[in-house]
Amino acid sequence: MSKSAQSVTPRRRFGRTAALMLALVVLVSLAGYYGLRRAQTKRVQTALPALPANTPNATLRDLLVDARAAATTGRLEAVAELGRLFHANEFRAEAEACWRILAREQPKEARWHYYLADLLRMAGDLTGVEGALEATVAADPKAATAWLQLAEMKLKSGRLDAAAENYQRRLALLPDDPYAGLGLARVAQLQGRTAETIERLEQLLKQHPKFSAAQNLYAELQAAAGREELADLHRWLGREAGRFREADDPWIEELNTRCREPRRLCHLGVIAYQTNQGDRGRARFEQAIALAPGYALAHELLGALLLEEGATVAARDTLLRGIENAAPDSGPTAMHFLKLNEAYVALKQPGPARRTLEVGLRQHPDSADLLHAWGNRLKAEGNRTEAAQAYRRAIEVNPAFVEADFALAVLLVEAERLPEAAQALQRALTMQPTFPKALLLLARLEVDAGRVEEAGRFLLPLLKANPGEPEIRRITASWRLRAGRALEQRDPAAAERHYRAGLVLQPDHPDLNAGLGVLLLISDRPGEAVAPLEIAHRARPTQAQAALFLGQAYVRSGRPSDARRVLTAGLHQAEQSGQAASVRNFQEILSILPP
Repeated sequence: MSKSAQSVTPRRRFGRTAALMLALVVLVSLAGYYGLRRAQTKRVQTALPALPANTPNATLRDLLVDARAAATTGRLEAVAELGRLFHANEFRAEAEACWRILAREQPKEARWHYYLADLLRMAGDLTGVEGALEATVAADPKAATAWLQLAEMKLKSGRLDAAAENYQRRLALLPDDPYAGLGLARVAQLQGRTAETIERLEQLLKQHPKFSAAQNLYAELQAAAGREELADLHRWLGREAGRFREADDPWIEELNTRCREPRRLCHLGVIAYQTNQGDRGRARFEQAIALAPGYALAHELLGALLLEEGATVAARDTLLRGIENAAPDSGPTAMHFLKLNEAYVALKQPGPARRTLEVGLRQHPDSADLLHAWGNRLKAEGNRTEAAQAYRRAIEVNPAFVEADFALAVLLVEAERLPEAAQALQRALTMQPTFPKALLLLARLEVDAGRVEEAGRFLLPLLKANPGEPEIRRITASWRLRAGRALEQRDPAAAERHYRAGLVLQPDHPDLNAGLGVLLLISDRPGEAVAPLEIAHRARPTQAQAALFLGQAYVRSGRPSDARRVLTAGLHQAEQSGQAASVRNFQEILSILPP
């Protein structure tokens, strides 16, 4: 054998040995992997929950059957999908079993702990919730919603420093987040740092003026400080901002996409609708209808949403289908008929509107809403006596139904039965003290009766409840003007108070400024009269009388050059419009001015 052959043979032997060793390692590793996999599969199969005995529809039942079959293979992603289906469709015990399997097998996946926390919250296990949330943020420190929920739990249990720390963790992930900002303001409030609380809320409201919870807390602080008008304004802003909306929760929303239960879909849709997420609400109502065409409530909710969006024809058709296809155990509610009636009224179809109300009242004879709508229909047809009877019946069925009281009052006013009308309106106010329609009509009745000052008993509470509502501010300012004019002769001081209060509501109102300016001029306070008369003149630059009063105020305030400018222009306007008396007044005043 040659030397080269002798040298190659050991190398070949070494290579074959190394290959065999590597293969052996691979085989051992594979055996270990498959052993672990078999053990995992066995653990999953042992802990996997059975399917529920009852499911609301065939679609969901088939999805659950397929998902559980996939999960029995031990694949964790299949277990996760089964858990999502259980959770989204409110099979809570089964969902919890899935999340516990996954939390054990994949402890570093934050979502499994988070979903478990959601279920434990529903069960009222607050200790378990906190533990699951802590596990969530340990697995994923960027889980912003979990940080918020932890902070809220700690705030409610008085652990303020810990709550503040958790709010700060969310704020670091979501700068300018209103929920964390509000939480930190509440911590400051509970720790007695009022100035900091107000500062935080003011900064928050600059960025998020429609955040109702912050508006309400700010109003509470202003009321405590005695600034009641500012408190009223922010209470109103809080109401105008609408229903409080929970922070977005992407992981729970991911679950909700698996919902196939029509009632829960409608519940989710209502929440979306009430929090100004109309598209999401509409999609869920449509999905509920697709799953259960005989479920009338889904049609009702979708029809109401379409009606509010102005899609009146689509609303009518949806509501009609809901009635026509209603399952025996899911008949249309009184509100369903009411919304269909509203659609017909909007489409100017009185015949179908009447028939809808007749059918609705046969099925729901004690519905105050339908009785009120029936009264409106009878009134529109000229049957005023029967309309009044329908309104009275609605009030009898539901004494707190203030709209029926108001409708009855309007009928009585038109029939000149004013004491009875006032009685109906006062009854409405007993049930709802700041009911705008009743307060406005009572104020109008007082003014029409010549009791202008008395109208304030109704307008001022209305303004207090709605201090930022432009129309209410306009109406109250107009009342202040009328009241001021009525009092000028016998009580100038009271008249001045009315004018000034009206100008708080509408600072540029020309008649209020003119009224106040002339009153001050007559009261020998020309210096104070100048500012309101200037505003009145700017609003009506071609009105000779406005120029005449302002010119007089300038003269008596020692401003002759301004007086000459305004009076000269006013004289020209009076001459052009043929106001002889005004021309003489302008000429007389101009004649005494220095050249």
